[in-house]
Amino acid sequence: MVWATKRIKYCSILLLVILATACLTGISYLAATAPMPYDLEYIGISSAIILNFNPNLHNLIVILMKSIGADSLIVCFWGMTITLIPFRRGERWAWISLFVFGSMYAIAGSAAFFSTGGWLKWVALAQTALFLVAILIPVQDFFRKK
Repeated sequence: MVWATKRIKYCSILLLVILATACLTGISYLAATAPMPYDLEYIGISSAIILNFNPNLHNLIVILMKSIGADSLIVCFWGMTITLIPFRRGERWAWISLFVFGSMYAIAGSAAFFSTGGWLKWVALAQTALFLVAILIPVQDFFRKK
């Protein structure tokens, strides 16, 4: 197996750390039995009020959260797989793929947390900044003429 430059190696480690921490969000959403506290704070009511108003609405919210958690875990494991093998080999398609999907995931997550997330918006912003560092530092290694 041919490994690419040290920049790619170190940036791939940073990407793996970012993806591992993003997995924690997916796990917390997948394990949720009620809406997240910051979401409840955003809408200004408690989980008990939603449950008393309409149990099906409460269940729908929890099901949607679990779907977001599952989607997040799938994206994170996909990203880890791409990072561990083709990205570390310096394959151009891997960089493009991680950049496009990682950017979409970071923008969507940051937008959601900035709307409702309280202190988590700063975690999302830090993850987005670290992602950009990890993906942009080795860009010349992926797009230099061979």
